[in-house]
Amino acid sequence: MNWLDSVVFLFGEAIVFALGSFLALSVAIFFDYLRQKKRNVLVTSKILPTNSQLGIQKLPRLAERINLDPRYECIVTFRGLSKQNYEIFLSGKNYKKKIGFKTIFLSSNFNDKNMYDLNSSFSIVLADRFGHITENEYLEFLDHIGQLKTILGKDTVLQKPLPTYSKIYKSSKQAYSRISKLDSILEFTLNSSDSIDLNLLRNYMEKLGYIEIMPSKFVLFDGRESKLSTAEFGFSKNNFRFLFNIAVSEDSPRDLKDMFNGLRWIAEYFQCQILDKNQKTVTKNSFMEIIKQVEIRQNQLKEEGLNPGSRLSREIFHLR
Repeated sequence: MNWLDSVVFLFGEAIVFALGSFLALSVAIFFDYLRQKKRNVLVTSKILPTNSQLGIQKLPRLAERINLDPRYECIVTFRGLSKQNYEIFLSGKNYKKKIGFKTIFLSSNFNDKNMYDLNSSFSIVLADRFGHITENEYLEFLDHIGQLKTILGKDTVLQKPLPTYSKIYKSSKQAYSRISKLDSILEFTLNSSDSIDLNLLRNYMEKLGYIEIMPSKFVLFDGRESKLSTAEFGFSKNNFRFLFNIAVSEDSPRDLKDMFNGLRWIAEYFQCQILDKNQKTVTKNSFMEIIKQVEIRQNQLKEEGLNPGSRLSREIFHLR
């Protein structure tokens, strides 16, 4: 029986060892899952709205108290709105209408007592960084205004006659000229002597908060889902290009420093140089000069009524 006891003893030890290994592996997998989940939450919190922001976004645009600017927007104002027909209007999703890449914005003047007023305005930008409003876009905007008139009821009237496209075109050219002088996109390139491995790069981009929206094209969104930065390969796999949008950031110097620290981290791993748009190496001193120029551009935007990070700046200077 001694040999039988030995066999049982050996099998018992093997079973205990197997169970112990299984439990240890299960615990490791569980903690790795928690670590990954925590990392995803941290990354997502940088690029998606918080719960409180989502709550604000669910409110009708009426609550945003939008300030419209006739220098940059074609504005149509209705008078004679009642609480009832306005609620009917909001029950649909007409205030979220988009024409191409342009959004139709709703703004209403109301007081804190009844939350409603007789005036509501709808606007579309006269121009953005890609060009002035086209005739087709303008005609589609007018069609939408006609539909709104029907929804809002027969008692609503236009405050002013609708402008002709020739008048809008003239205004849009003036707006586009002003916008072109303020367009604010910074460009940096990671330049490597060897091809940059996309699979390895994906891991680094994810840790920086970038989302791959299509193969090898990445986007960094801010808390309001505006494109703060885009990144993709250049003419070869040796060059990876980053664009940073000054106008959509409320604090461009801070956000640019954060992004550039990420570039330095990637450049160190892949043994890359960081080049500016003129293909010159970006040093510590030259980067500080870039920050100074960013601060100057932010002040220029403010002087022209396009506050960095504002609703209007995000609409006009958006990246596609």
